[in-house]
Amino acid sequence: MPALAYKDSILIRDTCFENSLICQPQQRNIHGRIFGGFLMHRAFELAFSSTYAFAGAAPRFVEVDHVDFLRPLDNPDEPLINVEVVAHVIQLELRSSEVSNKFYFTFTVHPEALNDGLRIQKVVPSTEEEAWRVLERMDAENCQISS
Repeated sequence: MPALAYKDSILIRDTCFENSLICQPQQRNIHGRIFGGFLMHRAFELAFSSTYAFAGAAPRFVEVDHVDFLRPLDNPDEPLINVEVVAHVIQLELRSSEVSNKFYFTFTVHPEALNDGLRIQKVVPSTEEEAWRVLERMDAENCQISS
């Protein structure tokens, strides 16, 4: 599939950033779990940074959606950049890791950047697994729209 992509496309795997942090006591609730607001704040910062690096211009936040991955719209006046942030909880003492949350953010760039000639690359899957994930998110969006 990547060979069929537009010339200005980029593979999903080439748009990924990672970040690690150790949850300090001040970021934990009385049960020793990380505060959801703190985790969401860090997820947003990572999503913002990833979007900035990908687009090459300061992003403008559009929405956060914890369930659905919005399909890209071919609107040259307001291209949407969908970002998935996956949070893993790692227990260093047990040497274990598991996914605790998935966050989905949508950004665009300021119209002035587009007017100055900025072009946003299309992101395409490079594996069958990535393609299925994109299709699942598009199906979830279609179900939400028709409900």
